[in-house]
Amino acid sequence: MHSFKNKNQKIALIGCGYWGTIIAKTLTDLNFKNIHIFDSDINNAKTLKKKFLKLKICRTYSEILNDHEIKNIFFATPPSINFKIVKIALNLKKNIFLEKPGVTKSTELKQLNLLSIKNKCKLMFGYIYCYNDYIKYIKKILDQKLLGNILYINFQRQNLGPIRNDVSVADDLSSHDLSIILFLFNKLPSVLKHIKYSILKKNISDISNLHMKLNKTYIDINNSWLSPIKVRTLSIVGSKKMLLFNEMNINEPIKIYDKYAKYPRMEEFNKKFFNAKALIHLGKNISPKIKSSPALVNEVKHFLNSDLGKNKPTTDFKFSSKILKLLKRI
Repeated sequence: MHSFKNKNQKIALIGCGYWGTIIAKTLTDLNFKNIHIFDSDINNAKTLKKKFLKLKICRTYSEILNDHEIKNIFFATPPSINFKIVKIALNLKKNIFLEKPGVTKSTELKQLNLLSIKNKCKLMFGYIYCYNDYIKYIKKILDQKLLGNILYINFQRQNLGPIRNDVSVADDLSSHDLSIILFLFNKLPSVLKHIKYSILKKNISDISNLHMKLNKTYIDINNSWLSPIKVRTLSIVGSKKMLLFNEMNINEPIKIYDKYAKYPRMEEFNKKFFNAKALIHLGKNISPKIKSSPALVNEVKHFLNSDLGKNKPTTDFKFSSKILKLLKRI
């Protein structure tokens, strides 16, 4: 009755700000006809309705909670308030899509999970890169070991805003990169060093540099919401090849470079000739053509099609809990 194919089902969206607007656009683009929205600031809801006329404004949160026909609720609200409002919805047996990182404390996350189990509700967290077709392609490349042994990974995620006032740049942006690592390798790295700067507001960092290690792979995550240009890159250095994922390059988002560097073994040297320089291999580069859909479309479909059986959400409590615990440690 409430599968993805039922476009007449009632769906609710809480939070009509920046990300709420993007979710609303995705739902309308998918032709859902019965979308109810609520924001504690009614002007936000009115602004959103002007953009998408078919949306239905609810004046109170209770209006959504008490509507028994609304089974699925999308939350695009600040982590600092989510525990209180999501807890109420779970107790009323609503299925919850909660934008990452969800809440601010691991104890809150655990309580929400227990409520979802008790009331037999779905609880899924919005880590959008796990539903990105390019990231899925990269996972396939890594699983097939086409790059060789992974030596180094670098994430660059920078822009001028959006600047949060309740979470740091690490909570907001690093969580994206950590979710990619967890999706690709099924585990998270250990933190070697974390350098951060609070520039605009005390105790909330605007720039974050994470230095990490996963098995024998070194990983750097550089995040900033104080950058004059938008940068979103993921570069992977393998022992055989290198890969670059550049989200801002629409035509060729993924490039695989047949390049690597290595020092020759001592036994390979001629007795009369010695050169201690690393050898550089330069081969042919490729830009694979990958069929892709918008990641949020994939994510919304996944939420509405998932269930409490074998088809559980990929970014469930266990997934989100691992990321939140690591964020708290740094």
